Amino acid sequence: MTQTRHAVLPDQTHDEAAREAFVGNMRKLFTEQLWPGTRDVYETQARPAFERKTGHAPANIREVRESLEPSFFYRTANLIGRSAQEMLWDTVGESIERQLDDLNAKAANVPAPQGTMRVNPDLEAPRYMDMVDIHVMPGNFHTELGEGDVFAAALYDRGVHHFAYGGMGPENEFLGIAMSGWLKANYPDFAPKRILDMGSGPGFSTLPWKRLYPDAEVFGIDVSAPMVRYAHARAESLGVAVHYSQQDAAHTDFEDGSFDLVTSCLLTHENPVPQIRRMFAESNRLLRSGGMMFIDGAHPPARDHEDEFFTTWFNYNANEPFATGLRKLDLKEAFATAGFPTDAYFTSGAREAVYLKGMAGKAKRSSASAGYRGTIKP
Repeated sequence: MTQTRHAVLPDQTHDEAAREAFVGNMRKLFTEQLWPGTRDVYETQARPAFERKTGHAPANIREVRESLEPSFFYRTANLIGRSAQEMLWDTVGESIERQLDDLNAKAANVPAPQGTMRVNPDLEAPRYMDMVDIHVMPGNFHTELGEGDVFAAALYDRGVHHFAYGGMGPENEFLGIAMSGWLKANYPDFAPKRILDMGSGPGFSTLPWKRLYPDAEVFGIDVSAPMVRYAHARAESLGVAVHYSQQDAAHTDFEDGSFDLVTSCLLTHENPVPQIRRMFAESNRLLRSGGMMFIDGAHPPARDHEDEFFTTWFNYNANEPFATGLRKLDLKEAFATAGFPTDAYFTSGAREAVYLKGMAGKAKRSSASAGYRGTIKP
């Protein structure tokens, strides 16, 4: 699927496009064949061999891993998966470095903007964010290479497209469309006038809310200045008015009761549990009476230690160290602790709620695979 052009989307030379396509196909090979094949190897070879050697089946994640370590297939799959992740950012990053001055200039000179943008040079990235390159993405989401920089956001925009080999949509927007569409279908009388998207990044999830609720005033916040600059220029180029600002979702400068809807997509699993709880409490403060907090689903609890091993590859191999904590967090309890009533909690209830259109081959479970979770302020 071709990525939709906008003012700050990096261009590609023929050779750059070829290398990026190679990396995307390498990711596809790992996702659709090698890692699923590893489970087959475990069930047919590694687990039986472990049982013969020890007299019992693997009893925990460590023993599942130990049973697989002699397998050439498993070691090769791991190598290709990690290599594809590193090559993704290196390949896309080289293209962006070539044209970064031009991208920065475009982001700084948005013609006749309808939305707004503000950055906060005094806001420091939280230590938990600064110490980990999430997704193995160099510098994480927030590192600035210079004044007016948009490198991290351009890297993420183009990188996500190739990471999902086009399956996230032409604007990487399918999860945002799925979330907003689910809420609209299940709460048709809910008509928010002010919407806040926490951890808005380049705006993948933000723009679908504005398009679905065109009369609403939509705001996006992110702790990363490059993301905020890029998201603003991207939205304006795509004809969508959004108000972006650089803020920590746990401590915003909005007044109490400022919003009818506070939402986030692919944010919570990149944060430690204490930060998640602070974001929930801040959301409660920001919501008006009758307002909703609505997030993409956390990964569901594993059925057993084998299921946990095979569904947490990214946690251990692609720098997603906080996803495990979210997986074990009782969201209903976390909402209640943040001040929401327990009977206001709602969920889509689906283990595999979203399938990405356009994904080649059989449907793949999305990152929102546990469904959606939300709560309503009384």
